Amino acid sequence: MNFTKLALATTMTVTAGAASAETFFYDNSVSVLYGQDYEVIESDQAVVTFEHFSANSWGDIFVFADRLMSTGDEDGDQTQTYIEVAPRFKVSDFDGGLVKNLYVATTWEMSEDEDNLLVGLGTDFNVPGFQNLSLNAYQRLNDNYENNYQTTLVWGVPFAIAGQNFMFDGFWDWATATDEDNKAATSNFTYQLKWDAAQALGTDNKVYVGIEHATWDNKFAIEHSSGFDTKENVVSALVKVHF
Repeated sequence: MNFTKLALATTMTVTAGAASAETFFYDNSVSVLYGQDYEVIESDQAVVTFEHFSANSWGDIFVFADRLMSTGDEDGDQTQTYIEVAPRFKVSDFDGGLVKNLYVATTWEMSEDEDNLLVGLGTDFNVPGFQNLSLNAYQRLNDNYENNYQTTLVWGVPFAIAGQNFMFDGFWDWATATDEDNKAATSNFTYQLKWDAAQALGTDNKVYVGIEHATWDNKFAIEHSSGFDTKENVVSALVKVHF
């Protein structure tokens, strides 16, 4: 199966629908992170990330692109690019209660080594204090190994202390193991805790300064094939500008 063609067709469908759709909300951001003590690739890494999110009459779409940069030793400097395009197509709206919307959820994962397509169902929740809270459940159609399953939880909680605005947001990806290819189950729990410096800088755009903490069990699902448990626990410095 050519996942690139299928994912491209999905993206084109979203783009065509968006041309005549009503946009309710959109946000773009660029962030820079620097962290140490990574277990995979190199110990010290910097990441530049572009993110886009928009909510539309047909559903919503989240896109991000990571550019990873590390200073190697005998292998020299290393760079990698990873991109996700994740449109969700609205199936129904609910007027009240805990469940807000129901979607057909899709994600196209793109890297230099593989393209994977995720297809499933998603929902948003109405929970006091949360700016957003969503849960997606997918089947993963993997390019290079056996298909498996994944759940993704995403949240955002704004709060204020002494007149200053803060945000606590993040995600949790959990994917099942695969027996045929000896891939381990993976868990990636990542959150950001950040202060909005816009008021201090005199700008209307959000400018966040803070940290990102990522805990990743069996990164890239390599435990079974390598014979050891790869777990990253990394705190990175973060600057994130919205526009």
